[in-house]
Amino acid sequence: MKIFGNSVVFVLLYILFMLPTYYLPYLGSNSAVLNTAGMAVDAGMNPAFWLHLGALIVLMVVIWFRSVLIDKKWLVIFPVLATVFDLVPGLSLIPLVPTAMHLCAMIIGVSGAKAVVSVPETST
Repeated sequence: MKIFGNSVVFVLLYILFMLPTYYLPYLGSNSAVLNTAGMAVDAGMNPAFWLHLGALIVLMVVIWFRSVLIDKKWLVIFPVLATVFDLVPGLSLIPLVPTAMHLCAMIIGVSGAKAVVSVPETST
């Protein structure tokens, strides 16, 4: 869990799992029509949906670990809102909300880090 204390590692992990959420909708991962049709013919949900949901869950876990380290546990709300606006039919049509939520999570996650400053002792 201490690896999430490094801001660079946090941002790289977040971006790594955020990128599929931009590619998978082109495969119909957040399409209510494809998922409903798959359920209607007993084929199940679109496999891209599960990958999309999995990537978003990993983002929630990454931000949770980071938020515990920087003592801002409320930070997990950003990937949760991104998930809602990514996967709920109707809300997924509103552009850039998930992007804004991801950016807020990364920016606050990095800027909210506790800085450890060592002050040298002075001799008097």
